Amino acid sequence: MTKLALCLLLACGLAGCGEYKGLVPYENGAFQGKHDQRVWDSARFGHQKEVWVEVIHARNLQQNEYRRTDYQEP
Repeated sequence: MTKLALCLLLACGLAGCGEYKGLVPYENGAFQGKHDQRVWDSARFGHQKEVWVEVIHARNLQQNEYRRTDYQEP
């Protein structure tokens, strides 16, 4: 039993040795990643935020089950 406990303790101890720092290297405080593009800054929406807002609003209305099923209030 003690051999098993010793092996488990050794395995757990060695499992932590493989860790590395997950830090992103920065140079002179500058951002090194990819800059994100606004959703509406594409050809699909014609680079207009208002068109994107209308599309999102229409999509949200389609997610309303009452509107989709022609529900009539009693």
